[in-house]
Amino acid sequence: MKQGKRYQRTEETRAQVLREAVVLFLEQGYRETTVEQIAACTGRTKSAVLRAYPDKEAILYALVTHMYGAQFSGARSMLEENADPLLIYGVETALQLHVCELSESLRDLYIAAYTLPSTMEYIYRSTAQELQRIFSKYLPDAAQSDFYELDLVSAGVMRGLMARKCDMYFTIDKKVALFLRCAMKVYDVPVEEREAVISRVLAMDLAAMARSTVEKTIRLAQAGFDRTTLWASATEVQGEDAL
Repeated sequence: MKQGKRYQRTEETRAQVLREAVVLFLEQGYRETTVEQIAACTGRTKSAVLRAYPDKEAILYALVTHMYGAQFSGARSMLEENADPLLIYGVETALQLHVCELSESLRDLYIAAYTLPSTMEYIYRSTAQELQRIFSKYLPDAAQSDFYELDLVSAGVMRGLMARKCDMYFTIDKKVALFLRCAMKVYDVPVEEREAVISRVLAMDLAAMARSTVEKTIRLAQAGFDRTTLWASATEVQGEDAL
């Protein structure tokens, strides 16, 4: 009985720490957020926060598993039923790039996720499975390990483009198109197919989708989302409005 209550208190602490950390990450970025700040927002001691999560990277890892665990299903919710998997891939990756342009704190958060060892490995491994489902028809002899290695390439391109802020010359449309051309070429998608996907992606109002996604994510974080998948929940409603 005591162990059950202790476990419940631990889970409640973890959920509270994650909620407050997400708000801080989104407001000021990963680098500028400290464990001390998170503790202050939760009303707990720093040692209590570190009992729930061993360090700040572990908190980010928990957030990343929420967001990336369902990012492709989130993209699907924005599209018609039985949408082309290539288009789903295009929307999902383009949305990440759009989100990074909303603020420097979001750019910092995404770059941290693509850089820190634990979160980077999680992204590679979880994404590789989805990439195999999407691109296996173009690379029929490739195993999941091959898609993991190819993801090292496409994710590296993604991280590099995320880090480069758009300007009047290097617009977000150019950034999205450049990423999709590079990535789909890596997965051996024919030129005609990848250009068709790029045209459809660029025709969508992804900037509005990105803003709506972040706004809903903040609201979910503030309300508590310990049993909610951030990306899927944040995009479920907005997908119906965006199309």
